Amino acid sequence: MAAPVHDRPPPGHRDTGGPPTAMTPEEAGALAHPSRRAIAEALGAAEGGLTVAELADRVGRHPNAVRQHLEVLQRAGIVVAAPSPPTGRRGRPSARYALAAPHAVAAVGHRELVRLLLELVRRAGTNEDDVEAFGWEQGRGLVARDAPPDALPASFAGLGFAPEEVTPEGERRQGRMDLRLRACPFKEAVLAEGGHLICALHRGLVRGALERIDADAELEVFEPKDPVTAGCRVLVSGLDREPVGTIGTEDDE
Repeated sequence: MAAPVHDRPPPGHRDTGGPPTAMTPEEAGALAHPSRRAIAEALGAAEGGLTVAELADRVGRHPNAVRQHLEVLQRAGIVVAAPSPPTGRRGRPSARYALAAPHAVAAVGHRELVRLLLELVRRAGTNEDDVEAFGWEQGRGLVARDAPPDALPASFAGLGFAPEEVTPEGERRQGRMDLRLRACPFKEAVLAEGGHLICALHRGLVRGALERIDADAELEVFEPKDPVTAGCRVLVSGLDREPVGTIGTEDDE
Protein backbone atom coordinates (compact mmCIF):
# COMPACT_ATOMS: atom_id res chain seq x y z
CA MET A 1 0.00 0.00 0.00
CA ALA A 2 1.15 3.51 -0.72
CA ALA A 3 0.94 6.44 1.65
CA PRO A 4 -1.90 8.95 1.18
CA VAL A 5 -1.39 11.83 -1.22
CA HIS A 6 0.40 14.76 0.40
CA ASP A 7 -0.45 18.42 -0.04
CA ARG A 8 3.04 19.35 -1.22
CA PRO A 9 4.83 18.15 -4.36
CA PRO A 10 7.06 15.08 -3.93
CA PRO A 11 10.86 15.39 -3.59
CA GLY A 12 12.65 16.47 -6.74
CA HIS A 13 9.58 18.10 -8.33
CA ARG A 14 9.95 20.39 -11.32
CA ASP A 15 6.77 21.56 -13.06
CA THR A 16 7.35 20.86 -16.75
CA GLY A 17 3.72 20.44 -17.89
CA GLY A 18 2.70 19.07 -21.25
CA PRO A 19 0.33 16.14 -21.79
CA PRO A 20 1.82 12.86 -23.00
CA THR A 21 0.59 11.19 -26.16
CA ALA A 22 -1.70 8.22 -25.45
CA MET A 23 -4.10 5.78 -27.05
CA THR A 24 -7.79 6.47 -26.85
CA PRO A 25 -9.68 4.53 -24.14
CA GLU A 26 -11.37 2.44 -26.86
CA GLU A 27 -8.04 1.48 -28.44
CA ALA A 28 -6.46 0.72 -25.08
CA GLY A 29 -9.37 -1.45 -24.00
CA ALA A 30 -9.31 -3.44 -27.22
CA LEU A 31 -5.54 -3.97 -27.07
CA ALA A 32 -5.56 -4.97 -23.39
CA HIS A 33 -6.28 -8.59 -24.46
CA PRO A 34 -3.03 -10.42 -25.36
CA SER A 35 -4.56 -12.19 -28.38
CA ARG A 36 -5.79 -8.90 -29.83
CA ARG A 37 -2.37 -7.35 -29.26
CA ALA A 38 -0.80 -10.26 -31.13
CA ILE A 39 -3.25 -9.84 -34.02
CA ALA A 40 -2.63 -6.10 -34.20
CA GLU A 41 1.14 -6.59 -34.10
CA ALA A 42 0.92 -9.22 -36.87
CA LEU A 43 -1.07 -6.79 -39.02
CA GLY A 44 1.45 -4.05 -38.29
CA ALA A 45 4.24 -6.26 -39.61
CA ALA A 46 2.35 -7.34 -42.75
CA GLU A 47 2.38 -5.06 -45.77
CA GLY A 48 -0.91 -5.27 -47.64
CA GLY A 49 -2.97 -6.77 -44.82
CA LEU A 50 -3.86 -10.35 -43.92
CA THR A 51 -6.87 -12.63 -44.23
CA VAL A 52 -8.42 -14.42 -41.25
CA ALA A 53 -6.71 -17.66 -42.27
CA GLU A 54 -3.32 -15.95 -42.56
CA LEU A 55 -3.78 -14.26 -39.19
CA ALA A 56 -4.83 -17.50 -37.54
CA ASP A 57 -1.65 -19.15 -38.84
CA ARG A 58 0.60 -16.30 -37.64
CA VAL A 59 -0.83 -15.94 -34.13
CA GLY A 60 -1.63 -19.61 -33.52
CA ARG A 61 -5.35 -19.14 -32.90
CA HIS A 62 -8.45 -20.76 -34.35
CA PRO A 63 -9.95 -18.72 -37.24
CA ASN A 64 -13.25 -18.33 -35.37
CA ALA A 65 -11.43 -16.83 -32.37
CA VAL A 66 -9.49 -14.53 -34.70
CA ARG A 67 -12.77 -13.31 -36.26
CA GLN A 68 -14.16 -12.46 -32.83
CA HIS A 69 -11.06 -10.51 -31.88
CA LEU A 70 -11.08 -8.69 -35.22
CA GLU A 71 -14.65 -7.55 -34.56
CA VAL A 72 -13.53 -5.95 -31.29
CA LEU A 73 -10.55 -4.30 -32.98
CA GLN A 74 -12.80 -2.99 -35.76
CA ARG A 75 -15.26 -1.48 -33.28
CA ALA A 76 -12.36 0.30 -31.58
CA GLY A 77 -11.23 1.73 -34.93
CA ILE A 78 -7.90 -0.10 -34.89
CA VAL A 79 -8.54 -2.45 -37.83
CA VAL A 80 -10.32 -2.05 -41.17
CA ALA A 81 -11.37 -4.71 -43.68
CA ALA A 82 -11.51 -4.68 -47.48
CA PRO A 83 -12.02 -7.41 -50.12
CA SER A 84 -8.89 -9.13 -51.39
CA PRO A 85 -7.88 -8.40 -55.02
CA PRO A 86 -9.64 -10.66 -57.56
CA THR A 87 -7.91 -13.98 -58.13
CA GLY A 88 -10.05 -15.30 -60.98
CA ARG A 89 -11.52 -17.99 -58.75
CA ARG A 90 -15.23 -18.35 -58.25
CA GLY A 91 -16.86 -16.99 -55.10
CA ARG A 92 -16.47 -13.86 -53.10
CA PRO A 93 -12.86 -12.86 -52.29
CA SER A 94 -11.75 -13.17 -48.67
CA ALA A 95 -11.60 -9.99 -46.63
CA ARG A 96 -8.14 -8.62 -45.88
CA TYR A 97 -7.56 -6.80 -42.62
CA ALA A 98 -5.17 -3.91 -42.08
CA LEU A 99 -4.38 -1.41 -39.37
CA ALA A 100 -6.37 1.81 -39.23
CA ALA A 101 -4.59 3.06 -36.10
CA PRO A 102 -0.88 2.19 -36.39
CA HIS A 103 -0.03 4.53 -33.49
CA ALA A 104 -1.98 2.27 -31.10
CA VAL A 105 0.09 -0.76 -32.06
CA ALA A 106 3.24 1.34 -31.95
CA ALA A 107 2.42 2.14 -28.32
CA VAL A 108 2.12 -1.57 -27.59
CA GLY A 109 5.33 -2.23 -29.48
CA HIS A 110 7.28 0.18 -27.28
CA ARG A 111 7.29 -2.27 -24.36
CA GLU A 112 10.86 -3.39 -25.06
CA LEU A 113 11.99 0.24 -25.27
CA VAL A 114 10.37 0.87 -21.87
CA ARG A 115 12.28 -2.09 -20.44
CA LEU A 116 15.58 -0.76 -21.81
CA LEU A 117 14.90 2.73 -20.48
CA LEU A 118 14.11 1.24 -17.08
CA GLU A 119 17.49 -0.48 -17.10
CA LEU A 120 19.15 2.84 -17.94
CA VAL A 121 17.34 4.58 -15.07
CA ARG A 122 18.32 1.80 -12.69
CA ARG A 123 21.98 1.96 -13.68
CA ALA A 124 21.98 5.74 -13.32
CA GLY A 125 21.04 5.28 -9.67
CA THR A 126 17.72 7.15 -9.86
CA ASN A 127 15.81 6.30 -6.70
CA GLU A 128 12.13 5.54 -6.19
CA ASP A 129 11.31 9.01 -4.84
CA ASP A 130 12.80 10.68 -7.94
CA VAL A 131 10.84 8.40 -10.25
CA GLU A 132 7.59 9.04 -8.38
CA ALA A 133 8.27 12.79 -8.51
CA PHE A 134 8.67 12.59 -12.28
CA GLY A 135 5.42 10.62 -12.50
CA TRP A 136 3.70 13.30 -10.43
CA GLU A 137 4.82 15.97 -12.89
CA GLN A 138 3.59 14.00 -15.88
CA GLY A 139 0.35 13.01 -14.17
CA ARG A 140 -0.65 16.65 -13.93
CA GLY A 141 -0.69 16.68 -17.73
CA LEU A 142 -2.90 13.60 -18.06
CA VAL A 143 -6.11 15.45 -17.24
CA ALA A 144 -7.42 19.00 -17.44
CA ARG A 145 -7.69 21.12 -14.31
CA ASP A 146 -10.98 20.51 -12.46
CA ALA A 147 -11.77 17.56 -14.73
CA PRO A 148 -14.52 15.23 -13.45
CA PRO A 149 -13.44 12.20 -11.37
CA ASP A 150 -14.12 9.84 -14.28
CA ALA A 151 -11.15 11.45 -16.04
CA LEU A 152 -8.89 9.33 -13.80
CA PRO A 153 -9.96 5.89 -15.13
CA ALA A 154 -10.17 7.39 -18.63
CA SER A 155 -6.52 8.39 -18.40
CA PHE A 156 -5.61 4.86 -17.24
CA ALA A 157 -7.49 3.43 -20.20
CA GLY A 158 -5.55 5.71 -22.53
CA LEU A 159 -2.31 4.30 -21.15
CA GLY A 160 -3.45 0.72 -21.66
CA PHE A 161 -4.30 -0.34 -18.09
CA ALA A 162 -7.91 -1.38 -18.85
CA PRO A 163 -9.40 0.00 -15.60
CA GLU A 164 -12.60 -1.34 -14.06
CA GLU A 165 -14.44 0.56 -11.35
CA VAL A 166 -15.79 -1.67 -8.56
CA THR A 167 -16.90 1.04 -6.11
CA PRO A 168 -20.08 0.16 -4.18
CA GLU A 169 -22.73 2.86 -4.58
CA GLY A 170 -22.63 3.73 -0.89
CA GLU A 171 -18.90 4.43 -1.01
CA ARG A 172 -19.32 6.31 -4.28
CA ARG A 173 -21.70 8.70 -2.52
CA GLN A 174 -18.97 9.22 0.08
CA GLY A 175 -16.58 10.40 -2.62
CA ARG A 176 -14.58 7.20 -3.09
CA MET A 177 -13.41 5.47 -6.26
CA ASP A 178 -12.16 1.88 -6.18
CA LEU A 179 -10.44 0.73 -9.39
CA ARG A 180 -8.91 -2.53 -10.57
CA LEU A 181 -6.44 -2.27 -13.42
CA ARG A 182 -7.10 -5.37 -15.52
CA ALA A 183 -4.02 -5.10 -17.75
CA CYS A 184 -0.39 -4.09 -17.25
CA PRO A 185 0.95 -2.68 -20.54
CA PHE A 186 4.47 -2.64 -19.09
CA LYS A 187 4.55 -6.11 -17.52
CA GLU A 188 7.85 -7.07 -19.15
CA ALA A 189 9.52 -4.03 -17.58
CA VAL A 190 7.89 -4.63 -14.18
CA LEU A 191 9.16 -8.23 -14.18
CA ALA A 192 12.71 -7.07 -14.96
CA GLU A 193 15.26 -5.99 -12.37
CA GLY A 194 14.26 -2.61 -10.97
CA GLY A 195 10.65 -3.13 -12.08
CA HIS A 196 9.36 -1.54 -8.87
CA LEU A 197 10.35 1.79 -10.42
CA ILE A 198 7.58 1.36 -13.01
CA CYS A 199 5.07 1.05 -10.16
CA ALA A 200 6.56 4.14 -8.51
CA LEU A 201 6.13 6.04 -11.78
CA HIS A 202 2.51 4.90 -12.02
CA ARG A 203 1.84 5.90 -8.41
CA GLY A 204 3.20 9.35 -9.20
CA LEU A 205 0.99 9.60 -12.29
CA VAL A 206 -2.07 8.89 -10.12
CA ARG A 207 -1.08 11.52 -7.59
CA GLY A 208 -0.45 14.16 -10.24
CA ALA A 209 -3.75 13.48 -12.00
CA LEU A 210 -5.66 13.58 -8.71
CA GLU A 211 -4.24 16.99 -7.88
CA ARG A 212 -5.71 18.35 -11.12
CA ILE A 213 -9.09 16.68 -10.58
CA ASP A 214 -9.73 17.61 -6.95
CA ALA A 215 -7.37 19.24 -4.45
CA ASP A 216 -9.13 17.38 -1.61
CA ALA A 217 -8.66 13.93 -3.17
CA GLU A 218 -6.36 11.39 -1.52
CA LEU A 219 -4.77 8.22 -2.81
CA GLU A 220 -5.61 5.83 0.03
CA VAL A 221 -4.38 2.62 -1.59
CA PHE A 222 -2.02 1.89 -4.46
CA GLU A 223 -1.61 -1.88 -4.37
CA PRO A 224 0.50 -3.47 -7.12
CA LYS A 225 -0.23 -7.05 -8.16
CA ASP A 226 1.50 -9.64 -10.31
CA PRO A 227 1.83 -7.84 -13.68
CA VAL A 228 1.06 -11.03 -15.60
CA THR A 229 -2.39 -11.48 -14.06
CA ALA A 230 -2.79 -7.74 -13.34
CA GLY A 231 -5.53 -6.46 -11.02
CA CYS A 232 -3.63 -3.64 -9.28
CA ARG A 233 -5.87 -1.71 -6.90
CA VAL A 234 -6.23 2.07 -6.82
CA LEU A 235 -8.49 3.47 -4.07
CA VAL A 236 -9.18 7.19 -3.98
CA SER A 237 -11.20 9.21 -1.47
CA GLY A 238 -12.27 12.85 -1.15
CA LEU A 239 -13.80 13.13 -4.63
CA ASP A 240 -16.90 15.14 -5.45
CA ARG A 241 -19.01 12.43 -7.11
CA GLU A 242 -22.60 12.37 -8.29
CA PRO A 243 -24.83 9.33 -7.70
CA VAL A 244 -24.87 6.91 -10.62
CA GLY A 245 -28.50 7.67 -11.47
CA THR A 246 -27.78 11.36 -12.15
CA ILE A 247 -24.97 10.83 -14.63
CA GLY A 248 -26.69 9.09 -17.51
CA THR A 249 -28.49 5.98 -18.60
CA GLU A 250 -25.95 4.30 -20.89
CA ASP A 251 -25.58 0.60 -20.23
CA ASP A 252 -22.13 -0.88 -19.75
CA GLU A 253 -21.14 -3.39 -22.38
